[in-house]
Amino acid sequence: MRRYQLVFFAACLGLLAGPVSAAGFDGSKPLICASIEAFDCASGGDCLKGTAESMNVPQFIRLDFKDKVAKATRPDGEERISKFGSMTQNDGALILQGVQGGLGWSMTIAQNGGKMALTAAGEEVGFVIFGACTLL
Repeated sequence: MRRYQLVFFAACLGLLAGPVSAAGFDGSKPLICASIEAFDCASGGDCLKGTAESMNVPQFIRLDFKDKVAKATRPDGEERISKFGSMTQNDGALILQGVQGGLGWSMTIAQNGGKMALTAAGEEVGFVIFGACTLL
């Protein structure tokens, strides 16, 4: 009986929370994105795969659409703030673009669930981070 109560409780929570609508991923509300998997690539070399922590990539990235900034703290404690100059909705995705530290970056967030891909590229180096976003 207890198992059925737990299943019923979980189902009720799912109904209350409901899926996050595309409106939550349209740049109208602040988001927090979690880095799950990271790749570090150099020209002419192999790509290294790792976790956000193993590559000193911020685990969480906060997106403030009002001020057009992405804020994050790396595992080594360094705080990063990057303005994004471009924000576009296209084919079910929210796309942000900016420049920081000699790298151009682009973040794509799927509006139907929040999956995220972040790329950054500079002279003979590139980074790809996969993750997911949710409302802050």
